[in-house]
Amino acid sequence: MRIIVTGGSGKVGREAITALKAAGHKLVNLDIKPSPDGARTLPVDCANFGEVMGAFSGIDTVGGVPDAVLHLAGIPAPGLSTDHRAFENNTLSTYNVFSACQRLGIKRLVWASSETVLGLPFETPPEFAPLDETHPVRPNWSYALSKALGETMADNFVRWDPTLSITSLRFSNVYSGDDYKVLSQVQARTALRRFNVWGYVDARDCAQACRQALETAPTGHHRLIIAAADTIMKTPSAALMAEHFPTTPIRSGLGEFQSMLSSEAATKLIGYEPKHSWRDQE
Repeated sequence: MRIIVTGGSGKVGREAITALKAAGHKLVNLDIKPSPDGARTLPVDCANFGEVMGAFSGIDTVGGVPDAVLHLAGIPAPGLSTDHRAFENNTLSTYNVFSACQRLGIKRLVWASSETVLGLPFETPPEFAPLDETHPVRPNWSYALSKALGETMADNFVRWDPTLSITSLRFSNVYSGDDYKVLSQVQARTALRRFNVWGYVDARDCAQACRQALETAPTGHHRLIIAAADTIMKTPSAALMAEHFPTTPIRSGLGEFQSMLSSEAATKLIGYEPKHSWRDQE
């Protein structure tokens, strides 16, 4: 496919470009920062609708209107900007990408939503564990709200055009490279990562989820949690839940270090199987 990747210079974007190239897809990166791996990059601000429409028209990108778009651009995590700027940038850029795809007849779209829509930080205990896509959406700050609104927009874009395929990948806390070097500090106190029920995901697994969704997701809007198979902690999962969320019902038999974020729906829909664990780094 001819694929446009927005935000391909970021942590997930770099790995996604590598995975998509390896699968034989033709692509170009749209980012205000150059790609560190030398991928062809055009400077586009996705918060500017005119720039997005111009790039998606395809004359200067992939030789025509692309077959699919992978939208990763935006402020990638809470705390990296003021609340209002994160909300404005993420919400507007997501709308611009969705709208450009619809106007230009681009039928396949995958974008980076977030685990934060599920209620992070979990000051109020989750309703059940492991969490899946049936858990209520409870954005607790502006970053999460921007992702929740992106999912609402996706619902309506596919309602307007049922031939669209939009996949919202709810990435957990993304780890890559040097991120793994600080794990000992995290694991010394289980309360440090209580806020996201000790979830994480390797950037390489995110990349495979992006590729699989672009290649195989059916029409409609699909919300998929993308997480590692295990937690970030050395403490068993049942002990973590008993200490920090004793009132939260456990829905099924819990593996020793099983993640509290279930990717089962992603496995069933697009074949996602997380292959990377921090335990392999030791």
